[in-house]
Amino acid sequence: MASFEILSAAVGRFFKPLPPQLQIDGLTLTLMLGVLGINLFVAFYERSWGKALASSLLLADARHTLSEVWVTLTVLLGLAGIHYWRIPWLDQVLAVPVGLLVFWSAWEVLQENIPVLTDQAAIPPKTLRELVLSLPGILDCHDITSRGIPGRMIFIEMHMVVEPLDVESAHRLTEAVERLLQERYGPVRVTIHLEPYSHIEGSRT
Repeated sequence: MASFEILSAAVGRFFKPLPPQLQIDGLTLTLMLGVLGINLFVAFYERSWGKALASSLLLADARHTLSEVWVTLTVLLGLAGIHYWRIPWLDQVLAVPVGLLVFWSAWEVLQENIPVLTDQAAIPPKTLRELVLSLPGILDCHDITSRGIPGRMIFIEMHMVVEPLDVESAHRLTEAVERLLQERYGPVRVTIHLEPYSHIEGSRT
């Protein structure tokens, strides 16, 4: 909606030009530059912590804050064009990339997070099953679900039948599965439900 309003206003002013009404004084310029510096710091700080914590919320807000930085720079450029370079039409010209930037920023956030919101499988169950069964000592792996974003954080749940009957050996196999998944897909959290031999898929009645 914001992108549409910006673009429609910019296009409308091309057909019905208005005299520039933007006024700026020293205090306003100082405040804008101060906000610009703060937003730059916040954007890169949130981005670094978002990657470290695999937080979609922090990464989305960092992208939003960085888009505000570009908007502020564009506004300053438009003001300079009007007051110093005497180019009255520069403001509406620069409004076009600003509108497109707002739209693209929102689209990137939606594109990254819609799979999580709709609980879309992060990794095909068949792929996970084949990978887990490649480890010796694992007889079966089924009822596999996964969600999240590869490269950030994936939550995986599966039911598994292992060859060893003692708890200690079975536990070592579950840890081997977790390490294998982490090596292949990056940050993952795995929940494994161990089951008896009777739960092997081919032996069910």
